[in-house]
Amino acid sequence: MEIREEQENREIFRLFSIGASVLARTGSAEEFLSWIEEHGPAIAPSMAASIDPRRGPIGRAFRLFGISIYNIMPLPFDDFRCRPLAKPGRNEKCWCGSSIKYKHCCQSLESIPILTDYNMLRHMLDCLPKKTFVMLPTTAVDVLAVTDTARQWMDEGDPKRAQELLNPWFKKGRKLTGKIEPLFDLLMEVDYRLGKHTKRQRLLKRVLAEGDRTLRVAALQRQASIHADQGDTVKAWEVFCQAQREDPDDPGLCLLEMILLVSRYETDQAKARAKFWLKRLKHSRHADPKLIELMHEMSEDPAAAIARFGYDSNPGLGRLQQLFESASAPVAYYQVDLIEDIGLLQPKKKLIRLEPNWRQVYPQVKPPLTCLQIENTDAWDLSASWLDWLERNPEAWQSIEILDDLVLAAETLEFSGIAETLLIPLLDRGVELLNLNLDSRLTTEYTLPWVCRENRPALRLLAHRAFIELDIHGAASNVFQKLARQMLVLNPNDNHDFRSSLSTSFLETAQPQLVVALSADYPDDFCTLTLNNILALIQLERRGEALTALNKTAIHHQVAITTLLAAKSKKPKFSMSGLQLGGKEEAFLYREAHLHLWKANDALGWLRDAWRSIPNKKQRR
Repeated sequence: MEIREEQENREIFRLFSIGASVLARTGSAEEFLSWIEEHGPAIAPSMAASIDPRRGPIGRAFRLFGISIYNIMPLPFDDFRCRPLAKPGRNEKCWCGSSIKYKHCCQSLESIPILTDYNMLRHMLDCLPKKTFVMLPTTAVDVLAVTDTARQWMDEGDPKRAQELLNPWFKKGRKLTGKIEPLFDLLMEVDYRLGKHTKRQRLLKRVLAEGDRTLRVAALQRQASIHADQGDTVKAWEVFCQAQREDPDDPGLCLLEMILLVSRYETDQAKARAKFWLKRLKHSRHADPKLIELMHEMSEDPAAAIARFGYDSNPGLGRLQQLFESASAPVAYYQVDLIEDIGLLQPKKKLIRLEPNWRQVYPQVKPPLTCLQIENTDAWDLSASWLDWLERNPEAWQSIEILDDLVLAAETLEFSGIAETLLIPLLDRGVELLNLNLDSRLTTEYTLPWVCRENRPALRLLAHRAFIELDIHGAASNVFQKLARQMLVLNPNDNHDFRSSLSTSFLETAQPQLVVALSADYPDDFCTLTLNNILALIQLERRGEALTALNKTAIHHQVAITTLLAAKSKKPKFSMSGLQLGGKEEAFLYREAHLHLWKANDALGWLRDAWRSIPNKKQRR
């Protein structure tokens, strides 16, 4: 039944396309209706077979269907307007050309599908040259039909053609109004798909400068989303607030606000705002019922609702969630092999047979060096095959290697809610699997150093989970402390610099003695641990040792100390190549995160006096 319906749909699509080319040549209703009456049954035989011949000639039924097509076909000869034919009265001659009264002729065929909301513009533009696109903004064409046409082309794998259709609407000198808001939103997507990031930024800047209020608010929403995707939730919130001031009643803001609040992990505030928007939307005549339903879900569980909203755009992700939720409990499928005091986490026989098969279906790409993430969009392009494989091989959920791949794939999908609903649960399972597979010899006989590739999937899961905990709950999180300390036990070389964040965590939770102990394991270290050690010694009333530490080690961090002591600190321009040790960027970030700790108990005053007393600082660097 489904195959037959699909075949019929293909035939009707072809009928529309060829019919559009006929009308593009002539624009004549009579010529088109005569054409479809003669050739329609051959072009769409499945549709012809479904027409009862006892009700009249099949060609006449196609002529009636042709009237429905003609009525909604934008005609280039008439400024891309539709010219619907007037329906005859019951006693008037039928419009099929039979000269018989309508009531005795085609009125009985009105069960033939009548088109109303179908976008026929797509078929007309398919058969017109691209130079026609340039003239469209000056015609009476329906903007929503243009948007839908470009969307169809993009979904069919031709974003370049979609871009060529949309670009003329934003040609320099053309007025930018709210009427073209859907075109703007789609063009931003198309340019992103094509990698035209500079062009996107120019378009965004121009719309913000020249657009009317409606279009400007849309641009601000888009800009806020871009900042959120880049992880800059502070800037995203600032831009959102600007959009809200421009038009506080724009319903498009409610979804953006929920996404930003969830990305900032402000769950209670998200619930409260969802209830506010839900009440407002229910009193609006034009509110989208689906948006109302989504706000209702968000008022109860914002993260899950946002995640489900994102799953709609990626069915594979929803399927992964279902497979993960049905996975069996973690089991120890690894052993630790020793080379002197170095431990290597090795899979047992079951996984040795399984994992090579996984790599045949999954486009595996691991992050380089100490990176925890990598952009692997191919994973989702080919998700059907590896999801099928996961369903057939439930033991795969015991593989740390495979779990690492799935976390890396989930991390590439940048929408709010995924962290709580999928990413963190996947990471928690990875940490649990790691702990199940360790034994009592750990720390006394061996460690699991990062330098050994066999250990990286497990360590990456643990490190990733620790950093997410730090992002969500801040340095004072006990869970972060536990995970970070475990990382240092397993990998004392600390390739990811957990010691710096851990020292800050100890200060935030009033455990300065642990900072001092940590600093003893990593002497002459980076700025954060070195200065935090001095602060911890001050808090422990060990000021003589603090002064000694300042003289011996902190002298190498002059930029950080002078930035910390400054009355004000201007944010430096950050380099794309990363932080320079001992540079202004590192110093600024340290001050931002730790100034409040130094101000407590006048530790900052002590540092200022002690710093003045140290002579010849430049020579001693």
